[in-house]
Amino acid sequence: MAVFVSDETLERGPTLARESVDVTIVHADELQQDVEVAPPYLTRSYACYRALCERDFAVAVFAHGGDAYCAARARETGTGLSATRVVVDCVAPTLRTVEVERRPFLSKNLLGTAVAERLALELADGYLCADPKIDEWLRATRWRLPPRVELPLESGATRRDDAAPRDRPLVSIVVPYRERTRYLPYCLDGLARQTYSPLEVIVADDGSTSAAARAQLEEIEDRTWPWPLRVLRLPGGGPHAARNGGWQAANGELVTFIDDDDVPFDDMTATLWRARENSGADVAVGGVRFFRGDGLPGPRRGDVVRIPLCDPHELGLISNQYGGPVALWPRTLLATLAGFRSSPVEDWLLLARASVHGARMTAPPDPVYWYRQTAAGRHSSDPAKMRDDGVPQLADMFAERLPDDLRLLPLLAAGAYAELERRARANRPRTRALHSRLRLLARRSREVQADEGAPAVARDALRFLGRTIARR
Repeated sequence: MAVFVSDETLERGPTLARESVDVTIVHADELQQDVEVAPPYLTRSYACYRALCERDFAVAVFAHGGDAYCAARARETGTGLSATRVVVDCVAPTLRTVEVERRPFLSKNLLGTAVAERLALELADGYLCADPKIDEWLRATRWRLPPRVELPLESGATRRDDAAPRDRPLVSIVVPYRERTRYLPYCLDGLARQTYSPLEVIVADDGSTSAAARAQLEEIEDRTWPWPLRVLRLPGGGPHAARNGGWQAANGELVTFIDDDDVPFDDMTATLWRARENSGADVAVGGVRFFRGDGLPGPRRGDVVRIPLCDPHELGLISNQYGGPVALWPRTLLATLAGFRSSPVEDWLLLARASVHGARMTAPPDPVYWYRQTAAGRHSSDPAKMRDDGVPQLADMFAERLPDDLRLLPLLAAGAYAELERRARANRPRTRALHSRLRLLARRSREVQADEGAPAVARDALRFLGRTIARR
């Protein structure tokens, strides 16, 4: 049995070890990994999951609930740890602490930690709770609690096998495209290496007019691929219109999307399909690994891996913890939701609408595609501005569930949170804030210089400085 402890739960390790046999205590804060994790509150969780993948443990006990999230997702989706039982030791749930202390402001990291703890607990195979008051609080939350277990824990694992096999349905992959001739070949070559079949690929051209783009589209139509490929020529209506045109023309029972400048892992479609089948979820969302440059991606130490929460509850109003564009959808659900809406945060908005509609979502913990960061990318240039521009649409969506006289409440809440967040940043010690920004700038500078050269470093530094000044 492995017991994962953190700095704040160190005392639980010896206690659990005394009451069980054959126990290995793992300090989660000391686990090393070669990637950075976003959101940061899942850093330890991903490190614990990767550590479990490298060793065989029948039971893994997590003294901090959020640390169990990635392992529990792997179990749910059938993408890992099928023979390791995940147990959460409920020592001091973050949400309960927040309720007791009644703090006036909760950071996104603290909110995310509370949500990750809840999701991990609901996905776990069992939970421990030595404090009757905490157990009473847990039961009063009406969360979907797993069975409560007692010490000593049995060593036999509750094995989770793959769902009963069925004929694989046709999956349609939609690639929205407009003018970017440099990147499309990398994306399509990645799709040609997919381990899943049957597939079809639809390149949804959003009104390209250049001779180079037209010639490229004709060339890929004439080329032989491992799957049927269609080029859908649409009037320029923006990314949401290209995506909508793509899924509406699809023949597949299931549909996924990937942008033309991104590159799928070879097992992207197979992993998402397996996750959806094993979990019973409606939508399987893909995590992402970021890279810079104009060529093929490759792993580097310090790459950022982003892990979706899928169901972030209240946090979904102020931060996209649902996921990105790469998600495996049933075409019927896309039709019910009427697809994407014109928005600077169209992926976030669609996933949030699906959640409010009652759709279940899941995500394997490991990334399934490469996200290309370029200066011209609309998601890379200023993500904070993009988020701020999209929040009113998110607020309107949440408001649809409220009585007419409370429809402004989500917008007011989002605005109030933004102001409290600004004040919290302003009250941070200047040296701490400066150190954090300089460290981020240094890392970005190294990445940009390696991929694009010194002039690009100066360009990005000026943009970074401009955005910092504008937010003050």
